[in-house]
Amino acid sequence: MDNIDYKKLRTASFFLVSGQLFQAFLAFGVNLMLVRHITPSEFGRFALILAGAFLIYSIISSRINFLIARMPEADYNIEIKQKLFSAMTLETIVATLFIMLWLIASNKPGLWECLLVGAVGLRQWTDLNKAFFERDMPYRQLAIVETGASTGGHLIALSLVLSGMGWMVLFIREIFISFINLFGLWRVGGLTIYRLRFLTFKEWLSIYKDARGVWLDGVLEGNFQRLTILLAGFFGSEFAAGLFFQAQRLAFVPHQLLSPIVSRILAVWFGRTEDNVLRDSGRDRVLRILFLPLLLAGILTVLFADPVVPWLFGQSWVRVADLLIYMSGMVIFCTLFETLKSYCLATRATGTMFGGRVTQYIGLLVPTAFGFFGWFSADIALALGLSVAYLLGFIFIFIVIIFNKDKSSNL
Repeated sequence: MDNIDYKKLRTASFFLVSGQLFQAFLAFGVNLMLVRHITPSEFGRFALILAGAFLIYSIISSRINFLIARMPEADYNIEIKQKLFSAMTLETIVATLFIMLWLIASNKPGLWECLLVGAVGLRQWTDLNKAFFERDMPYRQLAIVETGASTGGHLIALSLVLSGMGWMVLFIREIFISFINLFGLWRVGGLTIYRLRFLTFKEWLSIYKDARGVWLDGVLEGNFQRLTILLAGFFGSEFAAGLFFQAQRLAFVPHQLLSPIVSRILAVWFGRTEDNVLRDSGRDRVLRILFLPLLLAGILTVLFADPVVPWLFGQSWVRVADLLIYMSGMVIFCTLFETLKSYCLATRATGTMFGGRVTQYIGLLVPTAFGFFGWFSADIALALGLSVAYLLGFIFIFIVIIFNKDKSSNL
């Protein structure tokens, strides 16, 4: 880390965070217009397809971007780069084919559904490819690309929905964002292309062996994030899935604002900082700084969700306020959990991360089971499960990290 210009890093990080803030506020504003013109059922149909697609990607992808980010400089040669490029490309192709088969099996292979899957696949590949460029922390350029893609997609969706196009704008937005993101990355010189080749079984085995901890977390994380939407659709309908999708999106806003710091800047910093004391003190300082603002956000969610959400979204979305109140625990603990996740992945504490994910699933499924048996509403049970999941997952990982630290210091 001695060769890093920290002044330049702080400036670049400011651009990345500022861009993310702008994207979040723009997305929030455009979404307010979309919910006035698109029904919960139409949102639910879009969300269920998106959830299914990302679930399959989470299973097939080996998280090449994490391997690139934490690869030691001495091992980062042209042969490795070519192998990782080929792996991410082949994985994306295979995953996209599986998703298309899933659409056919579920009798949903319409034009817009297929275009959405293609757009998601393109974005998946672009985000993985971006890791080659991101190793050098060019966050200013990345902020411009990502903010431009998000802004373009949302403005296109806004103009189309105001012209009366309806639910199709949800699909069109994702398509435009994917293509603008790819084009923007190419324009700033961040698109990395190597000769595509088929990998041997031994090479695939080495990739998945090196990535097994990250892959397992990715599977659990991807399934966890999308499972709630699929369960909402299963227990209710596309209408219920649409309501839950919007509530979860609102609960995720604080983390969306902070994710550039937690999931990207800190992930790289944790991975490339070799001084354990410095890394641990940085982790603890970040947790202390984040806790009070997130606690305040959770309290405000409980106090003001009921009057504010119906006023913003309209009376057809009233149920979202109730769901959001029960997701207040997610508002508080999602970012704190993701901070510890970045730390665990960078330090290869995959067992701790796996335990945290299992704890999350338990926290989600126990309240959900109560809803399934009819003890209280299924969608409320899911919302409460999200809060419990992030709380328990954070507590578990934090306790294990402290215990392991005390244990190693006593040796």
